[in-house]
Amino acid sequence: MRLVSTAVLALALALLASGGARAARCTAIDATIATHLSLCTAQNPSPTVGLCTVGTVDSGLLAGDTSFAAFTFTPTDVDTVFHYTGNLIITTPSGTLTIRDRGVLDMGKGAYFEFQKVVAGTGAFAGAKGMLTSQGRFFGATFVGSLTGKVCRRGRHHDDDRDDDSADAEGAAKE
Repeated sequence: MRLVSTAVLALALALLASGGARAARCTAIDATIATHLSLCTAQNPSPTVGLCTVGTVDSGLLAGDTSFAAFTFTPTDVDTVFHYTGNLIITTPSGTLTIRDRGVLDMGKGAYFEFQKVVAGTGAFAGAKGMLTSQGRFFGATFVGSLTGKVCRRGRHHDDDRDDDSADAEGAAKE
């Protein structure tokens, strides 16, 4: 029995040393997202709805350019309220993050609310997971709101991005 538990411990240590069991690094997101209606393109298609936006996230891990393409846009029992789904792609200097949106647009009140699930990523966001919400107002063709939640990325041995919660705590402890 002792031989089995020693072998299991040795295997676990080997995995940790090789990086095979690296923990995810989660970063809190709290930024402003500002977008406006745009033409859909081959890079940002909305084949059934024809509703697209482009814009920016102003700060933090997701600071960069955005493009959104609606997949559905469905009326509700309230004349001015619509449900929609689509993909939001955020392109940062570190990579891209693809987010699946499910939202409600109240055209009568000029407000929107979205639940957002991270579904894909490239570069620093490869293998990322997370949940976000976005809510805000719209004025004509312009949407301005908050983007909040967490994005979790695979840990890396030599990661110079010190943007996660534990890095903030380590920095405060050194001061």
